[in-house]
Amino acid sequence: MRKIHTLGPKATDSYEASQHIPGTEENEIVLHDSFDDIIEDLAQYAGDYLLLPAAYQSKQSDFGWRELSYEYWDRLKLETVYHHPLKTLCLIANFDFQQNKAVIHPATTNLLNAYLKKQQLSLSIHYAGSKAKAYDKFVAGGYRFTIVSEDSLEPGHPYQMIQKYHPDMVWCLYHIIK
Repeated sequence: MRKIHTLGPKATDSYEASQHIPGTEENEIVLHDSFDDIIEDLAQYAGDYLLLPAAYQSKQSDFGWRELSYEYWDRLKLETVYHHPLKTLCLIANFDFQQNKAVIHPATTNLLNAYLKKQQLSLSIHYAGSKAKAYDKFVAGGYRFTIVSEDSLEPGHPYQMIQKYHPDMVWCLYHIIK
């Protein structure tokens, strides 16, 4: 059985994609708070697998899937690449915000920046390890904006849905070789 490390919790696109890995092999899915955490501890997972989207972007603005592919070329062997769509994403606003800030997953930065530019808004952006964690922080911290999977919104929520996004995604399954 393969042990596959990916982003949690179960509400994430990564967990959903982990349920659709091509092939007949059984998989044990290990969920983490962020991809950055997995990559930081990669040596501990030698022999296991890493599942991440081609849109992976670290909270460090200068590190994403491209940099991972080059920097870790000798530690990660690409085993499988497959298509699995993301859940519908939505940009939501809290008009009763306590912080004139946004909290998002780093991979959605371009979506938020495009909206802010169009609206001629400038505000601080905080990052969370997943869209699910961003939503939790958005609610608890009274942030103004976030981008989350639509299915994570609670019925009767008090937020304004500004825009929906329907991105496709390519998923990469790597064997962690050292």
